[in-house]
Amino acid sequence: MRSPVIVIGWLAVKFARNQRGRDSNLYEAKLYQNSTEARRTLLCPALWVSPTGALLIMRAAQPLSEMMSEEEYIQAFTAWEYKPGEDGCPFEPKASDWGWFEGRKVALDYSTPAWEAHA
Repeated sequence: MRSPVIVIGWLAVKFARNQRGRDSNLYEAKLYQNSTEARRTLLCPALWVSPTGALLIMRAAQPLSEMMSEEEYIQAFTAWEYKPGEDGCPFEPKASDWGWFEGRKVALDYSTPAWEAHA
C-alpha cells in the first residue's frame, strides 16, 4: 500500500503505491490536523500531504524493536479516548507502527480506519 518510508534527517517520507496508500496518507494528515492536543501526543506529527495523497511528510521517529504489550496498547487506546460514532481506533500494536519521538511512544502508522472502510 505504501513503499518503505524514507528518512532524511528529521523528516520521514511516505510514498503511496496505490489508492489504498493515497487514502492512508490523506487520512493520517487529516487525523493529525483535526486531533486534540492530547490525541496528538499519541501520533507522529504529519507535516504535509500532497493534494492526491501520493506523498506524506512526517517527523522522523525511532521505530520500536518489539511489539507493544497488551497493557501498553490498552493504555494507548484509553488515552485516545474513543467516542462512539468516530472511526475505529487508528493504530495497531505492531512494533513497525510505533516509534519514539521526543521521549514518548507515538503511532507512526495511524491509518487503519482509512482502509478498513474499503475492505
